Amino acid sequence: MPKVSDAHRAARRHEIATAALRCFARKGFAATSMSDIIAESGLSAGAIYGHYKSKDELITLAITEVLDLRLGELESAREQTPMPAPGEIVRIVMSGMQGELGSLSILVQIWAHAAVEPAVGATLAKVGDRVKGIFHDYLRAWYLKELKLPADDAERAAQLYSGLYVGIVQGFIVQSSIFTHFDSEAYLEAASSILPVAGPGAAQLSPADLSR
Repeated sequence: MPKVSDAHRAARRHEIATAALRCFARKGFAATSMSDIIAESGLSAGAIYGHYKSKDELITLAITEVLDLRLGELESAREQTPMPAPGEIVRIVMSGMQGELGSLSILVQIWAHAAVEPAVGATLAKVGDRVKGIFHDYLRAWYLKELKLPADDAERAAQLYSGLYVGIVQGFIVQSSIFTHFDSEAYLEAASSILPVAGPGAAQLSPADLSR
């Protein structure tokens, strides 16, 4: 039997995860069963369980893979001159996640499930740490490149503000899922206007200064 390549396995896992996300969007997380996911994917039960042991594992790993796809976009942003302001990264992350997940309400459903399932909560906490790490790394690079802060100051500022940006992302997800008249563009514009300045003289910088 020919050996299955890592690329093939990754493609199959993504195929299964995408099928699961379609089911969750259509039926809701709690109402979706593994049988639903198997039927949606068109694969055998053995093929599904060969990659994911349970629905809980499937959704948490699927979200992790979605985040991995966003990392490439953020790496590209870090290579731009000037780098996009940190608030623009919120737009990049949210646009990418909406494209992959379809409905961000899936995340709210999963958070509710995690609140009563400790194992799922522990896994999602790791996902949250990864999101915070994404913003930390970007902020640190932005402080170094755009604000010319010393490395130690850039690191401290990145640690200070990275959690704030996780909150901005979570706020977008919750409000877009719950509020009927949520204005996503206004929210993203507001996020883009926030400049997490730090260090001597940085407080005097404005969005217009950084766009010059």
